[in-house]
Amino acid sequence: MYRPSQASGPNPINLWVVDLKWTGNQLSAGTPVKLTNDNGTNSQPSFSPDGRSVVFSATRDTGSEARSDIYRIDLATRTETRVTRTPENENSPTVNAAGEYVAVRWIPATLFKEYGVWMYAPDGTPTRGVLRGPDTTGYYTPLGSGNYALTRPRSKSFTVALFDTQSGTITDVDSGVPALPAQLIPGQRALSYVQIDSSDGKHTLRRVDLATKRTNSIGATVVGRTAHAWIPQHNTVLMAKGNVLYARGGSETAWRVVARFNDPDLRNANAYVVSPNGDKLVLTSPKRLAFSVVLRDSLEAGHSGAAVAAMATRWREAGQLSDIDVTENPISALGDDRLQKKRFADAVALHTLATTFYPRSYRAQGRLGDAQRAAGDSTGALASYRKSLELNPRATEADRAAAAAIERKISGQP
Repeated sequence: MYRPSQASGPNPINLWVVDLKWTGNQLSAGTPVKLTNDNGTNSQPSFSPDGRSVVFSATRDTGSEARSDIYRIDLATRTETRVTRTPENENSPTVNAAGEYVAVRWIPATLFKEYGVWMYAPDGTPTRGVLRGPDTTGYYTPLGSGNYALTRPRSKSFTVALFDTQSGTITDVDSGVPALPAQLIPGQRALSYVQIDSSDGKHTLRRVDLATKRTNSIGATVVGRTAHAWIPQHNTVLMAKGNVLYARGGSETAWRVVARFNDPDLRNANAYVVSPNGDKLVLTSPKRLAFSVVLRDSLEAGHSGAAVAAMATRWREAGQLSDIDVTENPISALGDDRLQKKRFADAVALHTLATTFYPRSYRAQGRLGDAQRAAGDSTGALASYRKSLELNPRATEADRAAAAAIERKISGQP
């Protein structure tokens, strides 16, 4: 039996800085240096205008009262400074030439429907909202003159929109995008963003002209990846997957490998932002590789759910999961994703895998029953539902509600 405790506990997300160098038309990358020290969740980095420091959002505490704040790291000295100490969350921070910060300010109770994009004084004090609040902005990109590109939550995905400060209007330009800020394309009055292919991870990199608001495709992303960053003056875009950094020039149609990183803590990298003069890249990566990422990458590579589950079982039996972040919910969520896409065999295989790894989980058994029922296996679904009831302690209101839902399914009620 798999023992979840061997890879349990928080999985820190770190920032890494990598030197970039051009020799003629050849791009190379140096050895990544970890900027954060396995301390909480560190994400959404951006460079200061002079490129000498990185600002980012970090959650350093845990529990129900945990909040994200703005932090800043001086790249020369590696000195870290906490900028904000507010009761709200600050996400997606940037800093302007005057030392003022901009961040998405929000509280869990209303998510992004209150506060929105706010200005902060250099000492971290919130001063004023940028948009007419409340708004529903999750991420943003400064465009100058008080204008912003916005990434706004819409149902199960996000929408890219443009905010005009003079008119105060917000114009949606495209939907089905990830929860990431759009990127300014060097040398153009245009932005790039990713449109998600929810079936197979074959996402598309798209461009929006800021003058006309017209959009067009500029090629495929690295399969399954959405974070990208442009190198100024070189018309080159970067993406990362696993421990590999990829690049693609403006006239190229295929991604080429720039570097493979050897640090064991850098196995699920995202290329997030490049410095203003193009000499440094900041990557984000969890300390431990998430098992759900391994499974999803295998599915997106064309392997069946059964083959992916068999691979996972082999890894477990060979003791290869000790340094991988294995948790129940992401595995089950991946099965639910396949179920939603009506890939019933894949869904059954993945939910069966979850019950194998977490045999005492009544939730995993119930979800397996749902997948089996959708696949037409009513006998298997009934057995899984009954097993879920056996495992359910009915100790909390949530437990009891889940048991009642399973009982309705057994009796044939919707």
